[in-house]
Formats: sequence, structure tokens, C-alpha cells
Amino acid sequence: MKRQTVLNISGVDYSTIIEYKVTNYIRYRFEDNKLVVKCPYFVSDNYLTELITKKGIKRNDLKREKPFDFDYCYIYGEKQSIKDGFVNIDGHFILFNKDTFYKDVNKYFNDYVTTRIRYYESVMGIDKPYSVASRFTSSRYGSNSVRTHHISMNSYLIHFSKDIIDTVVVHELAHCFYFDHSKNFYNLVYKYSPNYKILHKQLTKGIYKGVDN
Repeated sequence: MKRQTVLNISGVDYSTIIEYKVTNYIRYRFEDNKLVVKCPYFVSDNYLTELITKKGIKRNDLKREKPFDFDYCYIYGEKQSIKDGFVNIDGHFILFNKDTFYKDVNKYFNDYVTTRIRYYESVMGIDKPYSVASRFTSSRYGSNSVRTHHISMNSYLIHFSKDIIDTVVVHELAHCFYFDHSKNFYNLVYKYSPNYKILHKQLTKGIYKGVDN
């Protein structure tokens, strides 16, 4: 007998297929980006969660969860079910199309991230507002052109929690004061983003939920 559920392992939700068998052993592995567990009939989800959390998931077995699939999409760190083919972006319902997703949501993401840049410009004492543009890219999360006073943001960030997005905003604005990644640069980043190290690690590992989620 098989059953599909979600197990929360060390704060991360994993789509899980549990296969109950006549056995005395519990085994688990990743397959097609899902956690597949084989266990006896009487084992509870709580027991499996505690066991796997304790034993851990091998680094070479751990695969990043996709930002979206046919039945879900991460928006600002929250996993949305795709209902009737739409996703909700700050109250705007967008017809989900995986091939045009980033183009379809770019305006709404750019509007949001511009408000965050304006906020941090104010608190960091940056008098001249940056021009802002967003687009999907497979390389940088963001970039700051000091010459043109322009910040580019990767629309892929729309999948991550808002506190993670803020770390990228603070990082790019800090380049207004320091062009390199020196100690002084990171001292400034940590001043306005105290959880930067934790959140940046989640960003690079593809963990969409932030500290506040």
C-alpha cells in the first residue's frame, strides 16, 4: 500500500511517498525529487519524521525541491497549490504557464522589489534612488551598476521568502558604499540584515522558506 504525504525534516517540507510493506526495516531515498520511504504498516508519520531528522539525509541524496511543478508553485516562500490553473501574486491571479512564468510575473515582482529597495535606500541613507529592473537569469541574484546607478534583480527570487529577498536588496545597496566584498562591506550588510548568513545559505541551497515562514 502506498500513501502520499509531506514530511517536515529539519524545517524543510518534503513531498513523500510512503510504501507500507511486511518488513522490519525502514528505508528511505530520493526518487524523482520525492522522498520515498519503505516501512512496516504500523509506523507513524511522526516516528518517520523523528527518525529521518535524527539520521539525516545524505548530501548526495538530497535534491532541491523545484520552485514549481504541475500542482504547486512557491511564491514568496509559501507553497501554493495551483488551483484552477492560477497562482496568486499579491492578490493578482496569474494563469500559470511554466514556459512563460517569469515573464508573466515579472511586473508584479519588480513592483514589489522596488518598494523594498526604496525602503532600504531610506534606512541606509542613500539619497539618490536607484533605477530598478527585474528579469530571469540563471546566474546572479542581483547586480548593482554604480556607473549607471541601476540595480537588476533576478525574478527567480519571487519563489523565496520576503526576508531572503531583503538580504539580496541589502547586499546590492551596500555596494553603493563598498565596491568589493570586504570586511567593511559585510559589516554594513549585517547591520541591516542580521540574519544574512542564515538566509543567504537558504538562498544558495534552494530553501524557499525564510526565518519568518
